[in-house]
Amino acid sequence: MPAQSACLSGANRLRRALRSLSPAAALGCLLALAAAGGCRHDRVVYEDGLAAHVLPPPGVAAAPAGDAAGPPEMTPSRLPEAAKANPPAPTGDAAPPATLTADGAACQAMSLSEAIATAFRLQPRLRVYLEGVEQARGGQQTAFAPFLPSAGVGYHVGGFNLNAGGEGLPVSGSPLPVAFLPPSGVVPIPLNIDSSYELAELRLQWILADFGRRLGRYRQAEIAVDVAQLQTERAYQTTADEVATAYYQVLRTAALRRIAEEAVRRAEDDLELARKLQKGDVILRENVLRNEVELAKARHELDAAEAAAGVAGSALNLAIGLNVSAPPAVADVARAPGLDRSLADCLQTAVDRRRELRVARAGVEAAQEGVRAARADFAPLVVAEGNVTDFQQASPRDHADIALAKISLAWGLFEGGKRVGELRAAAAKVGSAAAEAESVADLIAFQVNEAYRLAVAARKGIDQARPAVDQAAEAYRLVRSRYKEGEATPSDVIDADTALVRAQQSYFNSVYDYLTALARLDYAMGTSPTPDSPPADGACTTQCTTTTHQEPGHDRTDLGARDGLTAPDR
Repeated sequence: MPAQSACLSGANRLRRALRSLSPAAALGCLLALAAAGGCRHDRVVYEDGLAAHVLPPPGVAAAPAGDAAGPPEMTPSRLPEAAKANPPAPTGDAAPPATLTADGAACQAMSLSEAIATAFRLQPRLRVYLEGVEQARGGQQTAFAPFLPSAGVGYHVGGFNLNAGGEGLPVSGSPLPVAFLPPSGVVPIPLNIDSSYELAELRLQWILADFGRRLGRYRQAEIAVDVAQLQTERAYQTTADEVATAYYQVLRTAALRRIAEEAVRRAEDDLELARKLQKGDVILRENVLRNEVELAKARHELDAAEAAAGVAGSALNLAIGLNVSAPPAVADVARAPGLDRSLADCLQTAVDRRRELRVARAGVEAAQEGVRAARADFAPLVVAEGNVTDFQQASPRDHADIALAKISLAWGLFEGGKRVGELRAAAAKVGSAAAEAESVADLIAFQVNEAYRLAVAARKGIDQARPAVDQAAEAYRLVRSRYKEGEATPSDVIDADTALVRAQQSYFNSVYDYLTALARLDYAMGTSPTPDSPPADGACTTQCTTTTHQEPGHDRTDLGARDGLTAPDR
């Protein structure tokens, strides 16, 4: 109440001040206030932290310079002896590097479920969908507004001058002649009025009936909110799938890097053995050169593997929302879930869980509501209106109060075919939405089929690649033993080593192809994690493969991550 009294007293003081001025001065004051309050606009400056997303965290180099800073030597030459004295430092047994959060703080290695949960908090693309939900809710509130009455006020201040003179027109029963002013009426002669005025008015309008216009648009806005929420949930699942794919790619490239490191170590041992055999006149110089070439090739492949591992780590950070230049740390996978579902079960799960199907149905429903709203445009509009006006004249002092209330009916009979065209367009949107829904259903069926068959093929590849690693390792051991005795050639050793590397690579590619295919199958079925259903360690799902114990009753695959990297006996 005190605040309301203060506002009323302030308004009264403003009114008295305006009345004390001439109409021109009052109008000038209002124009000055409008120019100062309504025309001033400062430029909006977006205070961003985009540079922090691009630059590496404090204390972390974006990439080591090392020997790569200078231009490479383009002339082919023999492998320098210095390369043997300074081989690449193996990193397979080193402690995993600590990953960094967005602000550069160190943290421990993350499991896949932790990486997904972190992405849900940090991934900026998800905020786009969350803001889209807020926009849809704002549209829903806007669509509900026509159901409520609208009210408005207006205030006018100004001045007028009316000077009527001359002979005028005589009017029977009136002592004064009058002048006719179309279309307002007549005024007596002589008349000279020079005064300022104030006009305050209150307007009220309420649509009583529009036969479905507002309801159709409101239901479309409701459906838009549901669609935005479903799209947001699917965006979270997309993020989870991207994180899982990038996570497994980091593990894949780490395994391939360890394979390359082992290959470099074996090539160094083979070169050292070849040099000893050459000193004993067991083999020729050309065999030593062949081993040097293979060592250079192995080191080149190690460089490529290290680069791939760095790119995979940056891709994982990008998927999570961390600084791309920060080194990631992931937990290795010891167990993988089994594929215990049939294709029919996966398809049924996709029907129940895929958000796109519900979005497609909502699109058809929204188009049908649009048809109803278009048909309602052919019906009349019933509106209740009220208006209260207070007119105050300064000289001579006078006032007039007018109150008006009415119920009006407006019915557009002909608009040149506009409403017919809008109805046809709305009906066509229904057919388009139905066709698009069928296309979405077909695409979902294909995605589930593709992911399921790739998962089955990758699962078989693990079983086929595991014994091949053991066989290649044993073959390499035997060939190298014969090579020590001078009964095998360097080509035999190189071929055996190449076969071992290819077997190890095939095994780990099959492992991570299988894990990636399971993650993609979850995504195709719509069962990827969301904030409402986050992954939990211990659950038999694709995203929970970092558990290390075998649970009874669960078909899990022992990946044997170290078996393929065990160096054969020498």
